[in-house]
Amino acid sequence: MERRSYESGAISPDDVEMLGSLFDQILDEYQIPREGEEAEELAARLISIYQTGVRDVEMLKHLAIRPQG
Repeated sequence: MERRSYESGAISPDDVEMLGSLFDQILDEYQIPREGEEAEELAARLISIYQTGVRDVEMLKHLAIRPQG
């Protein structure tokens, strides 16, 4: 099976696991319900940021969290 790079839009299983863990961490830390629009938007932002080439977990988290207020 051929593995595609992130440039093709594919996300490796290891990175899916990392993104899922980070998603769960942010939901817990910011008390965001797993079901709902806010969680869906967070997931979309994480994937979008990842697809721009950001791989650092702390940077992904920082960029994915919207400023409160």
